[in-house]
Amino acid sequence: MPEQVIKKIQKSILPQWKTCFVWAIVMGLCAHLYKVTNWLPNWDSIVFRYDPQNMLSLGRWFLPVVCAPSSFYDLPWIAGLIAIVCHGLGAVCICKMFAVGKNITAALIGATVATFPAVTSVMMYNYVADGYAFAFLLSCLAALLLTKEKPCVSGAIVLIALSAGIYQAYITVTILLLLLHLIRETIYSNTSIKSLLVKCGKFLLAGGLGMALYYLVLTLLLRITGTTLSDYQGLEGAASLSGLDIAGSLYTIKESFIRFFFDFSKGPNLLAVLNLVVLALTIILYLADVIKNRLHIGKILLLVLFVILMPIGASVLSLINSGIDYHNLMKMGFFVFYLFLILQYERAEGTCAKRSAAVSWAILACVALLIFKQTILANVSYHKLNMAYEKSYGTLIRIADRIEQTEGAERCDRILVLGALPDSEAYSAELPLDMTGTTDGYILRADDETVGQSVLCSALNDYCGKEYDFIAGEEKTRLLAELNADGQESWPAKHSITVKDNVIVIKLSD
Repeated sequence: MPEQVIKKIQKSILPQWKTCFVWAIVMGLCAHLYKVTNWLPNWDSIVFRYDPQNMLSLGRWFLPVVCAPSSFYDLPWIAGLIAIVCHGLGAVCICKMFAVGKNITAALIGATVATFPAVTSVMMYNYVADGYAFAFLLSCLAALLLTKEKPCVSGAIVLIALSAGIYQAYITVTILLLLLHLIRETIYSNTSIKSLLVKCGKFLLAGGLGMALYYLVLTLLLRITGTTLSDYQGLEGAASLSGLDIAGSLYTIKESFIRFFFDFSKGPNLLAVLNLVVLALTIILYLADVIKNRLHIGKILLLVLFVILMPIGASVLSLINSGIDYHNLMKMGFFVFYLFLILQYERAEGTCAKRSAAVSWAILACVALLIFKQTILANVSYHKLNMAYEKSYGTLIRIADRIEQTEGAERCDRILVLGALPDSEAYSAELPLDMTGTTDGYILRADDETVGQSVLCSALNDYCGKEYDFIAGEEKTRLLAELNADGQESWPAKHSITVKDNVIVIKLSD
């Protein structure tokens, strides 16, 4: 009976798991409630307000399956709430994976995950927020299955493939969780070097087979549907491994890591300073444990290897494409670096009561302040997106009004957009972190022919009741040669919108 099943499930849920999940929901709402209860679109949201999410050309073959249950509409509350819940469940998997026994540790893990800046960027692209959050959950589950006392390797392989089929970047979550597990096992267990290396080999095999399964399904679907991979982010070259550049990849990895945690290029900021404090405290605590446990040279060398692999694993996609733009949306795995310190709260008790209390309070204070700053960062990001949306909406109405005043425009059903509005190219706001998905400028971006988008055309159709098609590709090239638009004025000049050959030509810039 359902009642019996529910009671059985309730008995199997540890109090720490409940604490983790509740704090993930509470702090997730503190960080993201403004976004999930308002319509704050960015440029992609306007194009994908309703879209079946057929992203096969981007290698995301499982994305439409995951997004289908919540509909293909961009529903802020539904998709946003599902995203927060999935991140909370992923945090619970982490608690189980590392056998968390204290409620404060569990609460800190749940809150850190739910407020992490990469989650904020996911919320900016709300139409896929539920799907990407589910990919995070699958990645955490895969790591959990591989680190169980009796590992379920086949299940982990399938989960890795499905997670990559939603968004490839979430493989980093699994990689970093496994590396953290290996680091802690090297320091705190009596596991032999041979056993650690065997476990490492199993992890590598599972990850390799998972990605091989992902690629196999992708290849089959591409052939069946006659689809070709897009060149977005160098995806086509990455799939063929034609863009390998180890030196360039290592540079990208280093820069991604430093810019995320220790970016002082825009001046001092509390988040970067706090990251330095977290790093210093983490190093001190772990070095103390290494010395206390008297690790022999073999384990120390293995430990150093695992530590070096951490930043590489965090930006592992750079290894197959050194020119990749490793933006904030792809950096969910970076939260694992904070887990190093959070998990030390479990081990704070010792023979010296004063030392244990000092360490416990230091960890709690640092992580609590970090969660607070991440929450503020999320709300500032949404505020900026709100301002960008309203500014863009005002400009959109002006453009629509100008079209209606243009002679012959009433007979046209196609538009040709040239250039872009000034201050509309940035896809991230320069905050203490570059927050992908929001901007200080306009969200009416230039047409993106790589993925077949015209933000201006979609906005005119949705907000102004138009039924325009936008011109792109070879036809756009041909019309540009025929129309000689070089002499046309740019927006907001009087003749920035003209009608030529039954096509509305909107020149936003040269």
